[in-house]
Amino acid sequence: MRRFTLLIILFSVFLSTSFAQPQKVEELEDGIKLIEDFEGETAGTLPQRWFNQKATVAVPDLPNRDTYAYKIMEEDGNTFLRFEGINGKHLNFPTKDVENIDIYDTPILSWRWRIHDIPTGADDEDNDVAASIYVVMDVGSVLFKEVPKSIRYTWSSNLEKGKEFSKFFGNQKTVVMGTGSGSGSWQTFERNIVQDYIRLYGDEPPKTPIAILILSDGDDTGENVKADYDDIMLKSYLGQ
Repeated sequence: MRRFTLLIILFSVFLSTSFAQPQKVEELEDGIKLIEDFEGETAGTLPQRWFNQKATVAVPDLPNRDTYAYKIMEEDGNTFLRFEGINGKHLNFPTKDVENIDIYDTPILSWRWRIHDIPTGADDEDNDVAASIYVVMDVGSVLFKEVPKSIRYTWSSNLEKGKEFSKFFGNQKTVVMGTGSGSGSWQTFERNIVQDYIRLYGDEPPKTPIAILILSDGDDTGENVKADYDDIMLKSYLGQ
């Protein structure tokens, strides 16, 4: 119930808040739009353009920012985001007011994960995961319209790769991208979020998502989690 209450608060704010953020994302080249690569960030800090779970305050400005288990890391000239801890919190990148995002033009969500430590005792459909990335799309059912439809791509402790399931009365669809302890090496993932949305929900998504979220978490199992995130992009086709 605590998780559900937090999501109600989180997503209802998504629907009503205007975000003080850049109105465009960087176009690396034709057909590739960069959401975040964490370059230019300072090691040991929190990423500047990401917000708290209520989507009201940029994370670096939070009075309780020391409670966030994320931090910028630098390794071999590459800057990335690391989660290391037990108690996870959502970080979100609001996209609903970004004028140059159109997922019909760039339907491929691409990102990199490096999985180190997983919550081995996590329940099959628990929120405890080494890494996950959400695309928050639009308003859900009439009864639960505070919880927009979202797709959550996750690294599971024990569910088989490719498994899909629903939570929050069908308003959150989860797709398992990988499972187990991970290799400790960077892996790139790509999903056609337009096709996934149509297949999972049976209708068409809006051209601009509400937000992109990330979450690593081990609080229900009490186990330490360690994972890295990098290079979140929207692309026009797979393998670009």
